[in-house]
Amino acid sequence: MISIVGNDKLAVTVENFIKAKRIPHAILIEGEYGTGKHTLASFLTKAILCESENAPCLSCKHCHLADISSHPDITVIAPEDGKKNISVSQIRDLRDQTIVIPHSALKRVFLIDCADTMNQSAQNALLKVLEEPPKTVMFILIAENKSALLNTIISRCVTLSLTTPELSVALDYIKSKTNFEETLIKEALTSEKNNIGRALDVLNGVLSQGSESDAKAFLKAAIDCDRYTMLKIALPYQKSRIDADKFIKDLKFLIAKKIRHSKNSYFSKPLLSIYEELGDFQSSLITNINLNLLFSNLTSSMTEHIRRNK
Repeated sequence: MISIVGNDKLAVTVENFIKAKRIPHAILIEGEYGTGKHTLASFLTKAILCESENAPCLSCKHCHLADISSHPDITVIAPEDGKKNISVSQIRDLRDQTIVIPHSALKRVFLIDCADTMNQSAQNALLKVLEEPPKTVMFILIAENKSALLNTIISRCVTLSLTTPELSVALDYIKSKTNFEETLIKEALTSEKNNIGRALDVLNGVLSQGSESDAKAFLKAAIDCDRYTMLKIALPYQKSRIDADKFIKDLKFLIAKKIRHSKNSYFSKPLLSIYEELGDFQSSLITNINLNLLFSNLTSSMTEHIRRNK
């Protein structure tokens, strides 16, 4: 059935209520980015729509259409392009759609991605339909921060909480799926606190949109020990912890890439030290540390590592 690395007990729970044909009408999948929330949501969606005795069969028309994101009975709600939040008008539109009977399956699935971005008005609008949902409607909410949701929303959902696995489990999984060296995998996992999705982003080079060029310029300035340029580049990222986090992630990827491509370079040792230290800077973002101070310390630390090895 489904395998969610590091969440074996949860997977058994999910399989049990699918086999018993008692899938809750509202499910909240919570966990940080990279823990498998969308994988689980996709599996549950297919299980709801599939009409096989052993759902999801993964071969019927419902499973196939769900796989290619073309099923008429799946409606995905997420922040609209250019916006950070799901609006109350989107939820009101969802509420209107719930009275429409399924097109081809026995149920309709409303998947609310980034559910924790709904403001209170949007959540109250959703609450009305969660309290008395039509029998043909199922809801799947996906959220990184459950605490951003109203208790009344949470209480009407069955919550499935995903966590990161042990280092050894995460390491074995990535080794089985990729060709990266074990040392780099360990470094990525350690810096990302065993989060497989984030570690794979670092290893595969998924950069945050908009900050890639800044991260490249920042790293070049670090190698040149040009602290003034580094601080100037970092200035826009000192206004938001989210932006700062993305910027540091981009740095980690670029440094990992540089280490892979220049193992014998005299820069490889200081870059490895910087890479390992970046995890600490990233962790400090969840504290009340002043962002100006964080980037000042980051700049000093990076240039010092480079200077000692020149």
